[in-house]
Amino acid sequence: MKFFTLLSFWLISVNAILFAQNNNQNENGKLGKIDTLTLSYTEAKKIFLRDNLMLLSKYYDISLAEADLIQSKLWRNPYFIWNQDMYSVNRNEYFNFKLQTLVQVEQVFSISGKHINSVRLAKAGIKQTKAQLQEVLRGLLYEFGTIYMELYTFQRKQSLYKITLEKYKTLIESAENKLRVGAISKNEVLRLKSEELAIKSEALKNRNEVVEDMSKLRQLLNFKENVHIITQPKTDVVASEPTIAELLQMAQNRPDMELAVANLEYARTNLRLQRSNAVPDVKLGYQPVDRGSNYVRPYSGLVFEMSLPVFDRNQGNIKSAKAKIDQVSVQQLAIDNQIRNQVAEAYAKLINTKEALSQFSSQFLEDIENLNKNSQTNYDRKNINLLEYIDLQRIYLQNQLQYIDFQNEYQKSINQLNFSVGKEIIE
Repeated sequence: MKFFTLLSFWLISVNAILFAQNNNQNENGKLGKIDTLTLSYTEAKKIFLRDNLMLLSKYYDISLAEADLIQSKLWRNPYFIWNQDMYSVNRNEYFNFKLQTLVQVEQVFSISGKHINSVRLAKAGIKQTKAQLQEVLRGLLYEFGTIYMELYTFQRKQSLYKITLEKYKTLIESAENKLRVGAISKNEVLRLKSEELAIKSEALKNRNEVVEDMSKLRQLLNFKENVHIITQPKTDVVASEPTIAELLQMAQNRPDMELAVANLEYARTNLRLQRSNAVPDVKLGYQPVDRGSNYVRPYSGLVFEMSLPVFDRNQGNIKSAKAKIDQVSVQQLAIDNQIRNQVAEAYAKLINTKEALSQFSSQFLEDIENLNKNSQTNYDRKNINLLEYIDLQRIYLQNQLQYIDFQNEYQKSINQLNFSVGKEIIE
């Protein structure tokens, strides 16, 4: 009696949870019209590359870097100086142009390659920005592939749970009819309902995973919240099975490695600029008109100005630029080591997952399907009892879920390999 009391309490609790979940779904359905959209992996990827807002925002970084290049090419504007007598004490006159007027034009010239090095630094910045864009794209593609395949996995499980629950529903209805005529005991009906609720609990968790991944995928594709995406199986195409040596060679062109190279070039160019900044600028001026300010009237003259590098010779910035080169060089070595280990890890995972997936042969899957079909007939004919039938259903459901999970792991390993190499080896 105690067992059945606890079982009844558990059944009531799970029913309450499921009832609340269904109410929430119904309320959500009233919020607006749901647009269902079926997308293959290739179609979704095209939309992602075209409409992803984060990716689109990164393209503006290139425009910003190109604007810096335009600005670095410009020469400094000349100075125009005008000086005149505002008030003469001797004559008690204001603004007497004839008494004193000075006009001067000045231009600052950068020497020791400052202008050229500034342009070179801006060009190196463009290379950095383009490499950063490719690195962001690599990361977003990895995220997109992972989420798409996870959503496909959970949607497959959702269909499997739906079929299984429909079978249990039909079986329970039949069992309740038999209970009314006394053909079976109430224990068997409760056992079937208990198993049904256990599957509903798993289906509920899976459904929430679908909702979560659906939201993530909609954000990546820039879809609105009322779009329901139906994923499709992904077909993998590989021209030839690459070796680990070939993968490591291809990975040397990975965007983060190109970014490390661009960072080193930028740091070296910046050192040349800081050394040239240690040399003062030269200012040349010309006075075409100077009446009343010099001993000669009218006076025309040249002006030469420059600071004396006595105290500030840009020592701190030069030292910082040298340290930056050393830092970036070490970072480049770290990235190279990271790439090698990531490629080796992804390759090993792909081999292991492929080997595990091969255990689910077509013959094995066919035998499991036949076992599932025969279990219903054998239970109706009383060839097996209730516990044996439930055990067979569990075996079938467990094997199907494992098969789906292994396929997902295989797709994830492919996605990770492409990410680690920085190129779609397996499309």
